[in-house]
Amino acid sequence: MLITCESILKLPYFEKMRLVAGKGGINKVIRWIHVVESPQVSEWVKGGELLFITGVVIKNDVNILLKFVNDLIDRNLSGLVINTGPYIKETPREVKELADKFDFPIFELPFEVKLIDVTQSISRAIFMNKVEHESMHSFMKEIIMGDSLFTDEILNRASNYGYNSNKIYCALVVDIDNFKNFIKEKKINEEDTIIEIKQNIEQIVLSVMNKWNRKVLYVIQGDSIILMMPIREVRDKYDGTAAIGQDIIKSVQEKLKNLTVSIGIGNKWSELRDFRKSVNQAQKALKIIKICGEKSSLKEYKKLGIYRIFFDGNRQSEMKEIYYETLGKLIDYDLKNETNLVKTLEAYLSEGANLGKTAEKLFIHRNTMKYRMSRMEEILQCNLRDINTLFDFNEALKIGKFLKYI
Repeated sequence: MLITCESILKLPYFEKMRLVAGKGGINKVIRWIHVVESPQVSEWVKGGELLFITGVVIKNDVNILLKFVNDLIDRNLSGLVINTGPYIKETPREVKELADKFDFPIFELPFEVKLIDVTQSISRAIFMNKVEHESMHSFMKEIIMGDSLFTDEILNRASNYGYNSNKIYCALVVDIDNFKNFIKEKKINEEDTIIEIKQNIEQIVLSVMNKWNRKVLYVIQGDSIILMMPIREVRDKYDGTAAIGQDIIKSVQEKLKNLTVSIGIGNKWSELRDFRKSVNQAQKALKIIKICGEKSSLKEYKKLGIYRIFFDGNRQSEMKEIYYETLGKLIDYDLKNETNLVKTLEAYLSEGANLGKTAEKLFIHRNTMKYRMSRMEEILQCNLRDINTLFDFNEALKIGKFLKYI
């Protein structure tokens, strides 16, 4: 069970705690808790924490409390518990409005409830959840990368982690875009900082899954989170799967300003033994995203079209032949004359074969573009206004991108 702002209300000693603001963030995952009094918290919190305050320092100063809550929101904390009593009698209206605006949960806990009982209760739940998740991660690695026979014992273990053999599932892989380059550019050398970034993304992903009421099994592998996600079928279509993925992408963009993620989705399956295949499909979809140089992108394996053929190792020599038979003359011309006609052709196709828009995209005069069109048609012996010809060139360029990547 995930420890969220909603689930803690069911723990011992939380009976008198009530949510007073930020209901939209009730599904946020809680990584840890802190009891603080100083409003200066931005330097030592990591994100995902639930904070408790009594107000000894802040008291009823609305401006200080507003700045404090705003800092917590900026640092991606999961929520705030105000121990209402002699120092802060109730949450000010302005603070509630701020919390509602950013879906930041604020709870009130009567002063007579002992904080030690409450914090011990939630700490125990978080610890037990961590043990359970480490066990689940080990199991997930086993079925993805191991040689497990899918015996009744394996199925029972999967059921213990929430797998339901009566449901349809798919693999969903969330990958951090260009993470190695990001680390290099930001000069991040500390392993703890890298782990913290990955944990923040993990928290966002799990919060989104919880919001959509999806019980998932997952594991972190490198820069990716691999999820086993139940889907709801409506007339053989995914119900909400792509929408959930887009929600994750959007949430990461909003909460982690400098980072983006992309998502690959594998085909649906009903037998646990097919999960590995679905993961492989999702990873192939991600590979196409990288080949195309996209960010904050989502691709479903079933919609990859011709790209699916690219992963057939037996056909790579055939693809090279197609690529050079279709574009070889233009490639050779560029090499000999130090021109960029292949890139011009690619831009022309990406702009829907619109000469004017292509000229704008390439920052060249329309007449220059006309000359290039004429030159390409002469070299390739083709009509660049013919739909079938354009289709062939488009597919050849896709093959070219793939061949450069492998």
